Amino acid sequence: MPALLAGQADFMKLIAIVVAAASAAFLGLSQGQANALPLFVPVSGFVLAAILWLARDISIFLRIFMGMYALGYLLIAAANTLASYGLVPQTLAALVPPAFMATASVCFAGLVFGVSFIPVVRTITNLADPYFYSIRSGEENFSWFGRLFRSEGRAAVAMVAAIIATNFVQVGLNIKFNLWYRDLFDALQNKNADAFWYQIWWVFIPLLVFWIIFQLLDFTIDTIFRIRWRQWLTESYFSRWLDRSTHYKMGVAGQNADNPDQRISVDVAAFISSTMTLSTQMMAQLATLVSFTVLLWGLSEGFTFPGTAVVIPGLLVWVAVAYSLVGTILTHLIGRPLIRLDFLQEKFEANFRFSLARLREYGEQVALLRGADAEKANLRGGFAQVITNVIDILKRRLKIEGFRFSWQQMSVAFPYLFMGPYFFLDRITLGQLQQGAQAFGQVNASLSFFISAYTTLAAYKATIDRLVTFEDAMGRAEVIGTVPPHIERKTAPENALVIRDLRVDLPHGVRIVEIDRLDLRAGEPVLVNGPSGSGKSTLFRALAGIWPYGSGEVDVPEGRSVMLLPQRPYIPQGNLRAAISYPAVAGAYDDAAIRAVLIAVGLPALVNRLDDDDNWGQRLSGGEQQRLAIARALLAKPDWLLLDEASSALDEKSERVLYEAIAAALPDTTIVSIGHRSTLAAFHDRRIDLQPMDDGVARPVDLAREPVPVG
Repeated sequence: MPALLAGQADFMKLIAIVVAAASAAFLGLSQGQANALPLFVPVSGFVLAAILWLARDISIFLRIFMGMYALGYLLIAAANTLASYGLVPQTLAALVPPAFMATASVCFAGLVFGVSFIPVVRTITNLADPYFYSIRSGEENFSWFGRLFRSEGRAAVAMVAAIIATNFVQVGLNIKFNLWYRDLFDALQNKNADAFWYQIWWVFIPLLVFWIIFQLLDFTIDTIFRIRWRQWLTESYFSRWLDRSTHYKMGVAGQNADNPDQRISVDVAAFISSTMTLSTQMMAQLATLVSFTVLLWGLSEGFTFPGTAVVIPGLLVWVAVAYSLVGTILTHLIGRPLIRLDFLQEKFEANFRFSLARLREYGEQVALLRGADAEKANLRGGFAQVITNVIDILKRRLKIEGFRFSWQQMSVAFPYLFMGPYFFLDRITLGQLQQGAQAFGQVNASLSFFISAYTTLAAYKATIDRLVTFEDAMGRAEVIGTVPPHIERKTAPENALVIRDLRVDLPHGVRIVEIDRLDLRAGEPVLVNGPSGSGKSTLFRALAGIWPYGSGEVDVPEGRSVMLLPQRPYIPQGNLRAAISYPAVAGAYDDAAIRAVLIAVGLPALVNRLDDDDNWGQRLSGGEQQRLAIARALLAKPDWLLLDEASSALDEKSERVLYEAIAAALPDTTIVSIGHRSTLAAFHDRRIDLQPMDDGVARPVDLAREPVPVG
């Protein structure tokens, strides 16, 4: 990552140097030349070079925009320089963007650099930037396109650059369409048929063809990019959530952000969609604003304020600015509560879906307890929150939309009110009237972007908040158990699982287990007893390396594997082959081995159902699920097998059969069991009692094995 960051900074320096050199060349070529490039263009180029140099350390996502603006400046300035020398063919001259667009590019770059310091923008870019630094091979996901860039991050940069370029071209085409409207209506006013048909065939048709091409190109690249970004970010989140037992620690620590499933599946998609839509739209609106402001200023440069003789340079520009500013302030005041309401709506919707999913999972228990009425009451309560909040959102949006529709519709008449008298006085042509009205509409729409997109922005802010809080919760969970004092799990050459100075605590700091020294020797099966609540299961989780609270050391024999089977197994959805292979991936074991262990654990009825897709967590009884978990252990062949009441749902005879199956299939595996049944003693050579002392802390007491008759 540091190397990538340094490389990006150096690239920005290179672009800055290129822009400065090109600006000097443009300045020299424009000296003494007829139709010369305006002086402000090369001067603004030097400003752009300085901005690029200062922006070398900002977000990579924003640097892509700045780099494209620099490219836009170079292309537009170069095209106008060539046109001034008569080197552009007449058929293409109409497509050359106005020279002021080059300086507009500089303004856009400056705005991007400025917004990079806004806290909410930094939050957005902190979420977005990691994708663009991805070093994963792009060939897997982009085929030949990926091979050009070696990594998905670089391919992503190229795709965003292409999206920006197509949007920039579309803005340029909009300007050309505006000029075309002027010339077309002037031809109609003058009844000049030749000029009219020229505008139709040689200006409109080429512009239309280019417009269609770039619209389709933008749609294709943008769609592919969003799919790829969503795949990468989704995988990044669920990998981080699952790695190092972060999801478990979040729950144990009480830092579990509500509904992480929705944050990964729904909020990621919403974030990517809104980020790309709003950033490209905002870029296009900025380009439109600057470009059409120049046109509108020129059209209304000598206009007087209505009812007076006072000349206001660029009157229509100031009217558009004032009108949009008032509308923006009023929209924000009306719509500010939407941010909180959108955040709550996502939470309530997710809670309601979770309640339904949980009801499906525990359908049998609900049916047995005749709990339908209670469940309906719970669902009504959860859904009532959804509906109440929806109504609140609807009321707020009605206010916003009512104001927005009224405000925007009133703006239609403004340019005609101000420009109509000048048309009747023959100070402007019909074409200029139409051009001014359209330019006013474009400027007003750009300045009113905040008004039009307010509801989208409110939902976007809620999405960002949910992703940020999710990342914060994961970040806090990731450091739990990593800062001393903590339980350290090491590998050691001894042929025993050794516990030293172990102190096991609850999340709120209460100590429940203390062990100064305990050796669990290989080949010696151990039974752990103790009253409920003495910390047996928590101790096992510490031995397995997932319990983060406490201190001390657990030494695991080097190169040896440890597997823990809890009382309630986890059965993933899918076919039975995947369920029994878990935590290995489906296909890790051949079907013959799977069928053999199913028979060994007493599940012969399932041997021919390996390809059946079912919700096996509900289809199988508690005892069958525990048998399935034992079958997994027989397939995995761990060196140490920790059984946390893993046979509690079975009768004593079935439990004995399972332990005999383990002994037969895993002769080299050391078994450590938690259990309350006295019959378990027959399968263990050593017994340890966790006995709570006067201080409430449980400590181990070695007991001799008590012979118990089997049968």
